[in-house]
Amino acid sequence: MTRKTQWRMKAMIVAAGAAFALPALAQRDMSYGNQTPGFYAGASVGANGDQESAWRILGGYSVNRNWALELGYHDTGETDIHGVPADTHVWELVGVGKWPIDERFSLYGKLGAYRGKAEGQGIEETNTDLTFGAGVEYALNRQTAVRGEWQRYSDMGGGPFPGTTDVDVLNVGVIYRFQ
Repeated sequence: MTRKTQWRMKAMIVAAGAAFALPALAQRDMSYGNQTPGFYAGASVGANGDQESAWRILGGYSVNRNWALELGYHDTGETDIHGVPADTHVWELVGVGKWPIDERFSLYGKLGAYRGKAEGQGIEETNTDLTFGAGVEYALNRQTAVRGEWQRYSDMGGGPFPGTTDVDVLNVGVIYRFQ
């Protein structure tokens, strides 16, 4: 394992530890943000299937406790596309379906489209395709929640690349609700 990969793994462990420690520091507010409509923003860090660093910023709108719409930018890291290492990143628009387990904890699924770009070894390709994922969200208080999720970007590459590949990303992140 290279030093770069070791550093990334340590950063992910620290981020995951912080995400699980934050509930102990949260206010004991009985009205949690996952129950109310409104705008929110968020950020996450993680790794793709090639164990390369990935990060995302997003904005969204919760229609109600079960449905939301998100727009985000995701740097999905360096990905191997049939033997060609390529830097990949996407813009995504997804619908989010939530299933609240209780006032704080929800499961969710994502489905939408992405516009992605892959660049490597003098090759560049932009494509649009399907993205989907699943995750868990825990509301710390009215405004703040932590998330853990998996997301797939189908068929990145193509064109001058020797094929396409699905890019899977695991992330932990924070959501802030504007209320």
